[in-house]
Amino acid sequence: MTDYIILLLLIAIIGSFAYGAFLAAPWVPIKKQDLARLIALAKPKAGEWLYDLGCGDGRIIITAAKDYKLRALGFEVAWLPFLFTKLRILLSGLSKCVQVTSANFWKKDLNPADIVVCFLTPPAMIKLLPKLKAELKPGARFISYAFPLPEIDPDEVSKPLNSAISIYLYKNIVHPVNETVDI
Repeated sequence: MTDYIILLLLIAIIGSFAYGAFLAAPWVPIKKQDLARLIALAKPKAGEWLYDLGCGDGRIIITAAKDYKLRALGFEVAWLPFLFTKLRILLSGLSKCVQVTSANFWKKDLNPADIVVCFLTPPAMIKLLPKLKAELKPGARFISYAFPLPEIDPDEVSKPLNSAISIYLYKNIVHPVNETVDI
């Protein structure tokens, strides 16, 4: 009986990783040396909200809160990274300003975020662009690790060395407001 429970648990964990990879990207952690560069690129102000789409082990949201005094929310569908991040947040004492939710970010509103970060695959970036245009508030910044958004030139690219991974910053990528003119 115990063998079946362990097998079911392993299938559930592997299945949640596969589901996350299918939705947007497999879990691949951002390099630790790139964390500060990624967050600093947005020029964050203390108290702003940072959302991490597919937060994995939570290193971005925890660093954002600890080093930049941001409030942070991570979305993660894979169970193991989600539980690990929950534990890291609890042990770090940052529970008041860092949250992680086991949720599909495609179904969540991004409008409250001041900064949105992600490390997604190129096909996911294509799918993400209309969501960002529709949901980001004016002035919100979007940062992508490794892969650019299609059809939009970044406002800034951080690549200090040829061997470094590119980090892309986008500002104000919301759709322009359709204004009606009374005649």
